[in-house]
Amino acid sequence: MDENTPKNKDLTIFLKLTDLKDSPWQSRFEDITAQKGTPSKLQNIDELAVSIDKTGLIQPIIVRPVEGGYEVIDGHRRIEAMRKLGRGQILAIVRDVNDRDAQIMHVIGNLQRKNLKPIELALTYQKMLDSGIFKDKRELSKAIGKDETYIGDLLSTLQLDSRIIEDLAKNNLIKDLRLLRLIRLYKPVDKNGVSEAQWELYRKVLFTKMSRKELAILLKKPSNNPAVKTWKMKQGHKKVTINLETGILDKVKKDKLMKLIAEKMQEISDSL
Repeated sequence: MDENTPKNKDLTIFLKLTDLKDSPWQSRFEDITAQKGTPSKLQNIDELAVSIDKTGLIQPIIVRPVEGGYEVIDGHRRIEAMRKLGRGQILAIVRDVNDRDAQIMHVIGNLQRKNLKPIELALTYQKMLDSGIFKDKRELSKAIGKDETYIGDLLSTLQLDSRIIEDLAKNNLIKDLRLLRLIRLYKPVDKNGVSEAQWELYRKVLFTKMSRKELAILLKKPSNNPAVKTWKMKQGHKKVTINLETGILDKVKKDKLMKLIAEKMQEISDSL
């Protein structure tokens, strides 16, 4: 660490790569966002090295002075690319910040370049909250400059059926968080994270390319809820008794139900 480095003031200088120290949060951040995959990371470093070799380093890294050198806050990939190119120095912004601010700056800087899908962001944010990087949704939303409602909607996607989460992480076919909220609120998942109702509705939205407005209208229709709530069948010596619990039905629906039952009973009778 240079004793002449001014405190509480940014300074842009060239630093030796040998003087740079990894942030203690770098490996932890990589663990949190592990869903991106190592092969992709290595490929991105190669591409970045080619870009820097061709056009130069466009954005300086950010570091803070620590004992024995400088801790990297933002720019680990650029440093790896420079080492790959055999460079000895890199342009850096030296910023005098405390541990907490350095940690937040490091996490946010990484997130801005990760280009994560919404469901991946939700998983990452939840892991951050679980690990204590941010104490609550409010602190997280303030740090990343997003509305707290947006963060809440994003995190709520983790309450979707596990198959939906897996499909969103793989294909990212639905990006509308409010549409996903309608699917989530339709029926809850069980203790195993499964909801057949959610899954079927999700597939229906995908296959018909349904908009949020169209889905909201569909879910408001009384016909969306089946008329027959439950049914029981009792077998006697000379008869079979079927009891249907329908709830309150208007005359039109009741007539339709009676007609359907009569048709089915006729089919059964004809098949005997």
